[in-house]
Amino acid sequence: MIVEKNKVVSFSYELKLQNDKGESIQQVKKSKPLKILFGRGNLLEHFEENIAGLKKGDEFEFVLKSEKSYGPYNKDAVAEYDKTIFTGEGGMDEDQLEVGNFIPMETEDGTPFNGKVIAVSKDKITIDFNHPLAGKDLFFKGQILGVRDATPQEIETGKVATRTKHAEK
Repeated sequence: MIVEKNKVVSFSYELKLQNDKGESIQQVKKSKPLKILFGRGNLLEHFEENIAGLKKGDEFEFVLKSEKSYGPYNKDAVAEYDKTIFTGEGGMDEDQLEVGNFIPMETEDGTPFNGKVIAVSKDKITIDFNHPLAGKDLFFKGQILGVRDATPQEIETGKVATRTKHAEK
């Protein structure tokens, strides 16, 4: 059975910056693999393209350039705000407004997202809304550990059941 739309795929991988010698930033071990419903937008589009057609036991190794992962770093996604916006009535404690912290925000239509505090002064706070991996090439190396047909319920919900009687092939 191959990796294709509406198959449940389990795999392990290591993610590094730039190439195989880059800084390791995430590892999913074989003992606790990632399980996804393939072809349903659960992975980066170009990641899916690189593992489509593989089968259980196949290994993969590829680089996703920033343009094909989280995009280039956008200087316009960095904004400075008056601190009072965040600390006013019902706002955050000033302790939360520290460099490196992520601040929960939402768009006008209520979609949640985070911004990273990159500078704080007496009256202002600067927040970076870029994805943390924007502008970075990503190296993936891993192995397909299982592929099986999704159940009708998994296809309907778009989510992998946490417990299933289906054996992965």
